[in-house]
Amino acid sequence: MPLYDFTAKKGPKEIVKSELEAADQDKAVAMIESMGLFPIKVVERAPAQGQGQAQAAAKSQKPVKAEEAASKTGNIRKPAHVSSRDMDAFTWQLATLMKSSIPLLRALTLIAHQTKNKSLRAVVIDMESSIKHGSSLSGAMSKYPSLFSNLSISMIRAGEKSGSLDVVLYKLAEHREKEQETRRKIQSALAYPAIVVVAGIGTIFMMFTYFLPKLLKLFSGMKQELPLPTKVLIIISNFMSHYWYVFIIGVILLVVVAMRTKPGTKKKAALDIIALRIPLVSQFIKTSEIARFSRSLGLLLKNGIPVYESIELAANTLDNQALKDRLDDASEAILNQGCTISESFKRAGIFPEFMINMVAVGEESGRLEESLSEIASAYEKEVEQTMKVMTSMIEPILILVVGGFVGFIVFAMLLPILNMGGMGR
Repeated sequence: MPLYDFTAKKGPKEIVKSELEAADQDKAVAMIESMGLFPIKVVERAPAQGQGQAQAAAKSQKPVKAEEAASKTGNIRKPAHVSSRDMDAFTWQLATLMKSSIPLLRALTLIAHQTKNKSLRAVVIDMESSIKHGSSLSGAMSKYPSLFSNLSISMIRAGEKSGSLDVVLYKLAEHREKEQETRRKIQSALAYPAIVVVAGIGTIFMMFTYFLPKLLKLFSGMKQELPLPTKVLIIISNFMSHYWYVFIIGVILLVVVAMRTKPGTKKKAALDIIALRIPLVSQFIKTSEIARFSRSLGLLLKNGIPVYESIELAANTLDNQALKDRLDDASEAILNQGCTISESFKRAGIFPEFMINMVAVGEESGRLEESLSEIASAYEKEVEQTMKVMTSMIEPILILVVGGFVGFIVFAMLLPILNMGGMGR
């Protein structure tokens, strides 16, 4: 039976180097995990053929380092779409298995066999292979930035260093669940207004391109001067009936431009600045972003990530580029000028007094993580209340707008007929 030399971790700091016999490398890894160890390197020892040849063989069987393993296994096809729900399930499964004292490699194997998403299965299998070759879990995840955020990778790296990976994974799973819950509330609140807008635009488009051109022919033979609203309606109807494709192309272009607006670009920053100047919308964006930032920052600080790095990582979770740039300035003030967190937030000029005061109290009492969690909870409730107010206001406004368009069409159609009746008297 082949002999394997291995290096493994025992607890957060102790490193164990030894050897064992196994049928193959996978069996060797399983045996190491059954000892309660975390395998780092497992290399088959070359058969003894004399001391010089054995040394040469040992050199040829040189263990693969984590960086080399990542480079060798990193050239894989970019994963197809993996939904947030699948990633949430993966995080919960990994956290549960790790908390049950199941070794990491065995946990990844179980998840790979259970998941139905082929893209996610390929990612998990590749991560398992990277770890077998000496990479850490955070290093294996860093190869997939589209699936694992910098916040998640940094927290897992901190959990690996402290030996509390299972606890960190549980916190990450809870964090993702709260984010998804907030996102679902926003989507459900905007669903009805979006349906009203689409239905209204579709109705008006059909009226201008199909029905009105036929009805407006009634006024073509009239000898009297048509009223201004009727003339405007005829011009719009003629344009839409002849150049309807221009309208459709314009809508498609707007949708494409909006979807292809990438974070960090000037286009995204400009749109975010405009959004912050719209009444009511601005307050909603600031409140939701502050809640997300506070929750992420408290989570990072609680897991031992340095303040400067925590602010930078938490800022990357924000969607609004303008607010993100302000937070980058705040983190620079902490690093270069030695400011406190509350002072740097005050200089940023985007945080309300309530948050600044809560952060200052948390710094003085040594309970900053708890203060940030309370801030996040308070602003999440405010976001929910704001959504209810916005929804209750948007619905009647949209109905009035759509009704106003239809009313204008009816008024412009009836006005010449009413004028004719007045002239006949």
